[in-house]
Amino acid sequence: MLKKYIDIKLLKYLAVFYTIVVLLVQFKKSYWKVKGTSSYGPLSWGQLFNYGVFIDWIVVIVFMAFISLLTKLMFEKWGAKGWKKIVWVHLFFSFFIGYVIFFVTAVITFLIGKASFTEASSYISFNHFVAVVEVNFLIYFAMIGIINVYYYIKKVRNIEIQKAQIETHLATAKLNMLKAQLHPHFIFNTLNSISALIEIDKEKSQNLIADFGDLFRDILDFKDENLIQLQKELALLDKYIAIISVRFSDHLFIEKNIEPGVENELVPHMLLQPMVENALKHGYGYDTTELNVNLKIYKDNKYLFIEIRNNGEALIQPFEELLQKGTGLKNTQDRLKTLYGNDVEFTVENNKSKDEVVTFIKIPLQR
Repeated sequence: MLKKYIDIKLLKYLAVFYTIVVLLVQFKKSYWKVKGTSSYGPLSWGQLFNYGVFIDWIVVIVFMAFISLLTKLMFEKWGAKGWKKIVWVHLFFSFFIGYVIFFVTAVITFLIGKASFTEASSYISFNHFVAVVEVNFLIYFAMIGIINVYYYIKKVRNIEIQKAQIETHLATAKLNMLKAQLHPHFIFNTLNSISALIEIDKEKSQNLIADFGDLFRDILDFKDENLIQLQKELALLDKYIAIISVRFSDHLFIEKNIEPGVENELVPHMLLQPMVENALKHGYGYDTTELNVNLKIYKDNKYLFIEIRNNGEALIQPFEELLQKGTGLKNTQDRLKTLYGNDVEFTVENNKSKDEVVTFIKIPLQR
């Protein structure tokens, strides 16, 4: 119930601050007593360290708990525009706090028999109030500073959290949009492959349609996931390869070299299929009727590496121009940047020394 109205963490900060103040005051009193020049008169050590000090500490903390709640309510009600009202309220309480502390401390010490009526009366005398008025004023506004800084930092953190949540929602929305764009693109290209096969072998094309239905059903199973295990992504790729192998028959050879231990690493859903499809699209040509595609996946301590090499036609256009023309490539790049920011590498380029085209992807490990 108390936590609903009072911030316990803030109260701890105020308690620590005022404890330091009390200790400094007691140190000062002790120092001047030892020096024999105390302005507090001939006080004994028992009078220096009495119950009044502890009671004073409790009263101040309770009072500041009320002030912290009042400060919060004033900001919620008046906001930044009501700063003049807030200042006047704090000015009033900065002087009022002296009488509150002195009065409550005097009453309690008198009631528990730890101070005579004369000693208790001295606490609430005007002379005693004037003697420490500037100290009370400074201590009060120091604690008000702590309260305001605390609520300001808390507000900034809440804004940062809200900003992060909004950015996460935007990133998720963008990823969903990109995946929604990728699925029709994949369907269109696969149906083209099936269409080309219908005139050649109707029975095979019918089986291909069934296989395509199974593949697309599996793809939809992961439609709400941005990252999936590599082994699941490879299983989807195998089904896609089975479909396209029917079309290209003995003219397509796909080899996979998967490093042991990478199967459980997380990769973006539908990452490999568009890259293999791109290798086929640009690999076949007038001078290349047989295509060898090699998929290699490995990792180090921080990153997962994916390489897709093919011995087909060399790229005529640079990677930047391919991104503007190819839906699959641009979609993959956008998804990678959305998921990993700048901590990613993605290129498609010619390797002239080996007469091959290399697609290279480097992403951070996420388990």
